[in-house]
Parts: sequence; structure tokens; C-alpha cells
Amino acid sequence: MHQSKLIMVLRKLSTRQLSRFGAFLQSPYFNKNTENNLFFDFLNAFAPGFDGPGLEKAAVMRGGALDEQALYYRMSELMQLLEQFLALEFLRENPLEEQWALMETYNRLGLDKHYNSARKRAEKLLRHFPFQDAAFLQAQYRLAEMDNRHAQQYERRHREELQQAADALDRAYLAEKLRYSLEMVNSAQMLDIHYHLRLGEPVLRWLQENPFPDAPRVDMYLYALLMLQEPEDQEHYRKLYLLLQQKEHILPPEERKNLYAYLLNYCTRRINQYRDKAYYGHFLDINMALIDKGLLLEQGALAPWRYTNLVTVGLVTGRLEWASRFLESYKNLLPESYRENIYSYNRAHYLYYEKQYEEAQSILIQITLQDLLLAIAAKNLLAKVYFETGQQELLLSFLEAYRIYIYRQELAKPRLKEQARNFIDFTRKLARLAPFEKEKRRALADNLPPATDILERDWLLSMIRQG
Repeated sequence: MHQSKLIMVLRKLSTRQLSRFGAFLQSPYFNKNTENNLFFDFLNAFAPGFDGPGLEKAAVMRGGALDEQALYYRMSELMQLLEQFLALEFLRENPLEEQWALMETYNRLGLDKHYNSARKRAEKLLRHFPFQDAAFLQAQYRLAEMDNRHAQQYERRHREELQQAADALDRAYLAEKLRYSLEMVNSAQMLDIHYHLRLGEPVLRWLQENPFPDAPRVDMYLYALLMLQEPEDQEHYRKLYLLLQQKEHILPPEERKNLYAYLLNYCTRRINQYRDKAYYGHFLDINMALIDKGLLLEQGALAPWRYTNLVTVGLVTGRLEWASRFLESYKNLLPESYRENIYSYNRAHYLYYEKQYEEAQSILIQITLQDLLLAIAAKNLLAKVYFETGQQELLLSFLEAYRIYIYRQELAKPRLKEQARNFIDFTRKLARLAPFEKEKRRALADNLPPATDILERDWLLSMIRQG
């Protein structure tokens, strides 16, 4: 019995819900068999875990003086009553659903005055919806659709309700269709999975030619989808960013967070693929705004990779004072198990930009990072410190150890391994060139792989040209 449907549901109910279910069973309107009350009282003695040998099938049959067939009927009947109770609880917790039911009933009974009273209550509940999300748009459509059916009872005339119902359906459908299309396109680009957008493509084309009035959620997903499909056109990014700044309050936090994540991914794409450094500033500004709003924290903690990215962007954009303040101010938001190592790496990165090489080197040779990407970033940083401080023998020895480390990382992606190996090879070649070997330096610069195939390309190029 421990794995029966009835016991599995009872196990999920709170003490208050179990008490309310007991009260529900006292009503002869719902429960006409007092045996169900006794059976529930027997089971409820095992709350809240509903476990133990007393709930074994044989023990229950002995305790209730039931044969197998009688036990089956009792469990089946109590399960049906429990489902009725849960449905009523849902209505009780969702008053708008209760008004829908009343409007449907009053409409069928032809009680116009009663229908209007229930409608006013529904309209008031809609006005107090916290967000204009999918549930809100669907509720707007449902209200308009009921009004349209209610109006059909009267004489033939121009019905404004018909237009309102059609428009509400369009808003609800278009926003959700674009949201699904956005998720499919994003998954296809990231994971090389093929999806059929079906009506998504004609919907996208139609909306570009026929902007839908008073539908900010539709526009948000439209610009997000276009931003993904046409990354070279930066206007889509700007429109989505502006719209979110103006209308983000209409979305629940999780949906708002997802759309901002698309903006951040676009910034990263512009930086990595288009070498557009202006997007470093956008990336930083968006992240800081989201942190201030609590939208980037997971269970009150800041992800180590996000903390590191923000420090890096602050340093790359020359905001050293800001990076220093961020390092210290947000350190305690890092997960405790990662905190010291992640903080230490980023502290070393900051010290490197301040040209405090000795202190940065001291930190880097002591920390151990479990995350592969951060471990590689730390090794790259240490190699840069060795090079810029003229520690050639130590650098060459370190690069050989780094090469072996990369070789042994079986779970690393081939592209990442290639990028790291290229960094090691070109840093080694650079370290062996004297400053006066101008021709060889130019040849080395000419042979540098593209940024997609090597780590720290900009640094390598600047070091080659400094000679």
C-alpha cells in the first residue's frame, strides 16, 4: 500500500490539508458512506510520512477487518473523494476560476444580472494580477470570449465583444507562439537540435509587417527572436533592451530573468564573434542592474562564473576601481565552498591589471580551481605574469606542465584543448624571441590563429608588437 496512488497523495498533503480533508468527509453532500471517514481516520494515524509496517496491505486488512476486495473498494472510493477535495481546494485558492464557473453557470441559466456580478468580480481580480504573463493574457481572452458568448443571446447587432475576444486571443497566442519559437531557435543554435517552427515563421514575418497594438509581451519575444536570428542587426537588441527597461514590471521574475539572459548572451556573441568591445559595457551594466534587483542570485548566492565574468569585464573596460569594490562587496555572495579560491583568482587578476605582479603570482601558485574553464584562465594569467616579469625559464617550464595538464583533461571539449594548446605554443615561441628580432615577430603575429582558435589572442598580439 505504500506506493498506492492514495497514499502517495496523502503523503504530499500538509497537516492543515489533511485536517480539512477530514472535515470535507463529514459532509454527507460529498461523502455518503461513513466507512470512508473511519478508513481515513485509520490512515491518518500514520501521518505525515504514511509509512511503516502498519500500512502494509495485510496489516491494513487485519486492522479494518477487510478482505482484499473490500479494501480495493474503500481505497478507490476514498481516492475519488480526495480528488474532489483537491479540485475544490484549487477553486478556493484561485478565486478567478470560481468566477469563471459562476459566469458559465449564470450564462446557461440566462441570469444576466448574476452574470454581470460575477463578471465584475472577475474583472477586479484581473486588475490585481501581479504580471501580464501568459496566464494573464489567457485570462483576458477567457473573459472576452465569455462576454462574446453572453452577448450572442441578444438581437443581431455589431458586437464589440467579438472584436475584443479575437484581439485577446491574438495577444495570448502570439506571445506564447513567439516564446516557444524563441526557445526552439535558441536550443537549435546551442545544441544543434532541429525543431520545426511551423506557424512560427509566418507569424514572425506577419508581425514585422503588422505591429500588434498594445502588446508589449508580444514585442519582447518578437525582438528577442529576431535578435537571435539576425545577430548582425543590433537594432533588435536595442529595442528589446529598451522595452524591458520600460515594461519589465509586467513579467514575473523568472520570465524577466530569461529575457535578460538572452540580452547577455547577445552581448557575449557580439564580443566573441564580432570583436565589438562596446558590448563589454552593455554586459556589465545589465548584470549589475540584475544583481541589484536580485535576479542573478540563485538561492541567495552569486554563481562563481558570473562573479568572475563581471570582474573580468570591469578590468577589460578599465573600471579598476569598480572591479576592486565589486571584488570585496560581492565576495560573501559566492557559495561558501568556492568562495576563497574564486575570490583569490579574481584578486590575482585585479592585481595583474594593477601591475602588482609579485603579489598576483604568489596567489596564483597557491590556489586550486576545480572548474576547468577557471583553472585554464588562472594558468593563462600566471603565464602572462611570468612573461611580463621576464621569468623566461620558469615560464618555459610552466608551459610544458600546462601542456601536459591540457592533454590529460579527457572531459575537455576538443575546441577548448586546441585553443589552450595554441596559446601555449605561441607563448613559448614568443618567449624565445629577442626584442630586436623584428621580422620574426612580424611573422609570428601574421601566423596567429583567429580569436576563435586561440586563447588570449589580443594579449599575445600586444606582447609581440611591444618588442
